[in-house]
Formats: sequence, C-alpha cells, structure tokens
Amino acid sequence: MTPPVLDPQAAVPEAVPGIAFAIVGVCTFAIYLLAIRRGFLDKRSTLPVFAACANVSWEFTYAFIYPVYPEMRVILYFWLPLNLVLLWQALRWGRQDFPGMSRAGFAWMVAGWSLFALSFMVLATREFDDRTGAYTTVFVVVLMEALFIQMLRTRGSTVGQTMYIALLKTVIDVSGAVGLIAWYPNRWLLHQMIVAEVVLDVVYAVLLYRRFRADGLNPWRKW
Repeated sequence: MTPPVLDPQAAVPEAVPGIAFAIVGVCTFAIYLLAIRRGFLDKRSTLPVFAACANVSWEFTYAFIYPVYPEMRVILYFWLPLNLVLLWQALRWGRQDFPGMSRAGFAWMVAGWSLFALSFMVLATREFDDRTGAYTTVFVVVLMEALFIQMLRTRGSTVGQTMYIALLKTVIDVSGAVGLIAWYPNRWLLHQMIVAEVVLDVVYAVLLYRRFRADGLNPWRKW
C-alpha cells in the first residue's frame, strides 16, 4: 500500500483550488497591511514572536530554497518584505510579552527559534517531499493560532489585536482548507491539522470579542 503522503494531487477542476488560494493570497496581503498598521499604532507586535519567525522561515524556504510554482513565488516576493516588517515589530516590541526576560535572553530565544524554524521547513519539505508546502503550512498555522490565544491571555487586553485580523485569519484557513482537501482528499493527517486550525481560529475570535466587550470597547471600531 502506498502511503498517502506519496499520493499525487487529485485531478480536480482548476477553478476550485485556484479560487480558494486566490482568496488566501488576497486576505493574507490584507492581514499583513492591517497588522503592520496596528503594530505601529499600538507600539506592540501584532503577531506572536514565534509565529513571525516561522512565517518568514516558511516564505523564505519556498521562495528561494525549494521554489514553488512561479505564480506562488511572485506572491511570496510580495509577502516576504511585509513579513520582514512584522518580524521587525516582533523583535522591537515582542519582549513585552515575556515579562522578566532579559534583552539578551530574548535575543537568544528568537535566534534559536528562527534557526529551528528555518531548518524545520527545509527538513520537513525534504522528508515529506512537500514541494507545495502543504504540511509545513498546516504545522505552522496550527502553532500560530495557538500562539494567538496565548498572546491574548498573556496581554489580558486587545492591544495589538483586532477582530478584522481575527476574522481574516479564519477566512484564510477555511479557504486554504478547501484547496488542500481538494488536492489531497486521502491525506487525513493534513485534514486533522486543518480542522485544528479552524477550531483555534474560532476560539481566538470568540475570546478576542469577549475581551473587547469586557473592556467596554466596540470590537468593530478598531482596525
């Protein structure tokens, strides 16, 4: 029996994954712009530090080390500079999410995690022959969504966060799920990770909405 990870992409109408991933691309670009704006306004990282490092590692891997198909590479060339700004914000203000950690300790932690994240992307791509970045994507996104929940709990406020980013993240993960499941209907591990992404998205959005209300703020006026 051939392991499911070796199954080729299913033959599906190109419009299905095409539209799904187009939505992912547009919404991701919008999130980056909103997140950069909010970060400078609040003087806080809008992405959890580890998530910012992992995002840059993913995009660098599939733009330069294991280049994906040309259309996606063009998108990565637009995404990567924006993600580097988000990473700079995470380095500049992210230590506030680690109270009591020294500047040197924070720098070493970020450097070590960045090295691990980049090497993980490269090795996982090789191990799974994951030239489309399907598995590395879901691994990173599950981690990122869990980190957003932890960031909200650590801060105890809505600083650096908006409902619009929370909802766009959900749209991205649902749209990406449609494309990936259409391509790989027999890869159940992939499906499990996709379900985890969406569940964590919803949990974060609900918790963030409740935090806005608890603080007496209109969740739709902050973007």
